[in-house]
Amino acid sequence: MKNLKKLYCLIVLLSLLGSSCRQITKSIDETFHPNDSLVKKYDQEKGLRENGGYKGDTKTSSSTSIQHQQKRTIVINGDTVNTPEMESKAKEMFSDIESLKQQKSPATAKEIQKRVNKFLKEMKLPQGGLKTIDTEKPIVKTKKGLLGTADLALAEEQLKRLPQYRHKEIMVYQSVHFYDNGTINLMLQHPVNPKYADAYEYRDGVWSMPKPVLARDMERRTFPLSEMHFSDARKVLKIYNEKAAQVNGAAPTSSVYISIWDDNFRWFPGSINGTRERFDIQFNRDGTLKSFRQE
Repeated sequence: MKNLKKLYCLIVLLSLLGSSCRQITKSIDETFHPNDSLVKKYDQEKGLRENGGYKGDTKTSSSTSIQHQQKRTIVINGDTVNTPEMESKAKEMFSDIESLKQQKSPATAKEIQKRVNKFLKEMKLPQGGLKTIDTEKPIVKTKKGLLGTADLALAEEQLKRLPQYRHKEIMVYQSVHFYDNGTINLMLQHPVNPKYADAYEYRDGVWSMPKPVLARDMERRTFPLSEMHFSDARKVLKIYNEKAAQVNGAAPTSSVYISIWDDNFRWFPGSINGTRERFDIQFNRDGTLKSFRQE
């Protein structure tokens, strides 16, 4: 709707331009080429003064005819524009626009803009001011951020309900990553063959199908899902950024992850780097602060 309003404003301006051009041209013609009534009056007075008769009518009519045949023009941005031609092409454009409006297509606005641009190009008029009409604003993709506490708990519950792990203990392998785009990536020990592992991704409220991965050190790098809570990731994120704000030059984090080793797991990031200082930060399993010390 905004595009159409802008287009109608343009049309009105063009109409006013055409009207102004006609008025300006008329004034110029009347200034340098007197109209018929003035010519006749002048010639009549002159003819009566000379030998008591009217002279010069044929010359005046011929001169007036020539004047009417002259094409009226104006100069815009250094280009000469034929005003009658502009009026004619403008009528054609308005007719085409009306036809396009009847189609009621999603692409109607763009087609109308193309038609207007074609008219402006033919008339050698500037098109720069119309970019806001035919150029759609780009879609800005914003990050969702780390999932909220409730969404993290829901993702964990849905993972436990995967049919391949029904009535089986789920063992998480190697790591769990909580990203700032709202996704979770992890690997699970295969439900049938304990030597294998599969990767899963949680996106838009759904866990993906398993993808096989090359697994190593399965005995040392697995941990029961039942003994960790995804919602604790929010605690880690909050505490880390609070501590980072206290360190000059340190940047906040937008994602956290779990690393599993020797029947235990640890939350990361595990350090905060400032301009002149570096701090080690560790968390308990439940995401609370365990230690924070300068290295």
